Amino acid sequence: MTTTGLRRLAASAAAALVAVTTLSVSPAPAVPAAESSFFQLYVVRDADDTAVEDYFLTCKPDGGSHLAPERACAALTIAEGDINRLAGDRHRTCPDVQDPVTATAYGDWNGQQVTWQKTFTSLCRLQRATSPLY
Repeated sequence: MTTTGLRRLAASAAAALVAVTTLSVSPAPAVPAAESSFFQLYVVRDADDTAVEDYFLTCKPDGGSHLAPERACAALTIAEGDINRLAGDRHRTCPDVQDPVTATAYGDWNGQQVTWQKTFTSLCRLQRATSPLY
């Protein structure tokens, strides 16, 4: 049995023990796996408050509506879930255009709540700093 399977079994056994000892008739809440992570990712153009991007990303298993979940999750793993530590794409050249965008991410990384927001001078500079997440 895998480590995840053992954790789920232990969580189920603990929930059953609590239910029996308290004689509760309500179902025990689901216990999410500590390894799984998820993010809701938004980008809004500051000038007119329009949405530029809106993705949902899950890791372990990698998926969601994100265009490259495997790459994004791999980058987050290297950065230990810290968006400020993403390597980004330092070779990307961005024109000197002022069209500010604000990126927001919230969710959960390995059981730790994450809330992140940062404004960039352009979408290109956001993508340069945070690729492949944004």
